[in-house]
Amino acid sequence: MEIDYDYLTGLCKDAVLYTSRKTTNILDGGFGSVYLGKSLDFHDLKEYTPGDDITSIDWKCSSRTDSILVRRSIAEKKHTVLIIGDTGVKMDAESSTGEYKADIALTEAGVIDYLLGRQGSDVGFACSGAKGEIYTPFASGGISVEKLLHTYGDMIFENPSSDLNSLIMDSLRAFSVRRMIIFVITDITGLKTVESKTLSQMTEKNDAYFICIDDAPISGKRAYERIGEFYIDGFMSGSRALRKAEKKERENILSGFKNDALRNRVVFESIRSGSEAVDSVLDMFERGRRGIYG
Repeated sequence: MEIDYDYLTGLCKDAVLYTSRKTTNILDGGFGSVYLGKSLDFHDLKEYTPGDDITSIDWKCSSRTDSILVRRSIAEKKHTVLIIGDTGVKMDAESSTGEYKADIALTEAGVIDYLLGRQGSDVGFACSGAKGEIYTPFASGGISVEKLLHTYGDMIFENPSSDLNSLIMDSLRAFSVRRMIIFVITDITGLKTVESKTLSQMTEKNDAYFICIDDAPISGKRAYERIGEFYIDGFMSGSRALRKAEKKERENILSGFKNDALRNRVVFESIRSGSEAVDSVLDMFERGRRGIYG
């Protein structure tokens, strides 16, 4: 796995992550906080009340009314980002391009962390290991990226029976007081486990992005069964019926998840190789800004 940090640095100014909600709590990171503050982003005018900053009084607008009006602005706080990385034996396999899925997952996580960390966002990470769920503190900068990659790399194969849906729900409970932007990195098997009600709870007050790493087909030459550690019989792997059934199953999983994602305002992206990591992240940012879900 290689990440071109010099190249990413040049992209930072163009990688703008949009959040869809406003909040009245000034402690909520990453969301436009509607309170009396200094900012270039004008929100509205309100009638002056004792305690308001008198320097924010709009005298021109006040002269046209019988009230003293105060300009309110949207003071932006930095984003709070949680990256959830799927783990388990399913990540110890190849993508549809023949690349190692674990390497693609690590690259994607590193790109997200680096781009947002350079912009001052606090980035945390969650995954499931053999001894339970692992969470890293929210932080930004190069040390944050290194810690995330080391943690994910160490844990990615530790828990063969990892439960992505439970990890997401536990993460929401663990950080229930925060408003976050959540990125989930998984594969098609992981997508299948994520319930519609989980997506609904994710997006109740957070923004959610899902990245699915495309799996290598089980039908084809020298397909390898990773769990059982054997090559699938050529007669089976070359079967047209198996190929047709596999294609239908994939289409059902993807279409079902995309429909749920659309209903719950979740941005979804599918990638096949590490070389697509940067473009996929920038594309997700843009789609989130435009409100293109599913």
